[in-house]
Amino acid sequence: MGLVVGIALSLASRSLGDTVLSRQESESAKAFRLAETGVEQALNALRLDTSTTETLSLSGEGDFSGTTSIGRSTSFGLYVKEGEQAHLDVGSFAPGNLTVLWTKTSDTRENPSSCSAGSGNSPAAIEIVAHKSDGTASFAYLNPYNCTPETNGFGGTAVAGDDGYRSRVTYSVAAGTVAIRIRPLYSDSTIAVSGSGLSTQLYLIQSKAVGGDAQKEIEVKRGLDAPASVFDYALFSGSSIEK
Repeated sequence: MGLVVGIALSLASRSLGDTVLSRQESESAKAFRLAETGVEQALNALRLDTSTTETLSLSGEGDFSGTTSIGRSTSFGLYVKEGEQAHLDVGSFAPGNLTVLWTKTSDTRENPSSCSAGSGNSPAAIEIVAHKSDGTASFAYLNPYNCTPETNGFGGTAVAGDDGYRSRVTYSVAAGTVAIRIRPLYSDSTIAVSGSGLSTQLYLIQSKAVGGDAQKEIEVKRGLDAPASVFDYALFSGSSIEK
């Protein structure tokens, strides 16, 4: 009899534990979905009006609720894939100096041990494109610190970075420059840019949702809108494009 009672209590305890776990998983999923909804609403608000800094209220199933806030940063810091770009608005900044840091030393995806030309064979070099108000553009190419991939012909080399970055350069933004684009070559790279007097370069979205015993928070960084990178290499002439 005692054995039967023991088995029954064990099964009841296990059933109760499974029920609690199932409820917690359900609540966690609901809170995460609501936080995701907040991020989507914030991104849509920014698409409609990039000057928005509002806090959005979230309402979900039952007692689930939350808030999403949109903040702004005058410095830039994002992980950028090889061949893609960081876009900076410098129309109200030029002339001036930007501090550019790139490649996280602790990340082997960004900072491989080899140093030779070719995708994935070297820490990132960077291309910096300066777009001017008269429609012209200038290009600068910089090798990573302590690494010069052979035969690439790049005219500059970075100095040692700080704050966990491998490479650093001070880039002088000429008068009349309206936008700067920075593109990593050879590898993906985290790129950080700062400068005294920069306008907004990044939007920071924080979305929080709570309900039951669950609480979820999602943080998203969004860069500025930018035209397609193909236009870095095109000159406009009337209705035609000449490369």
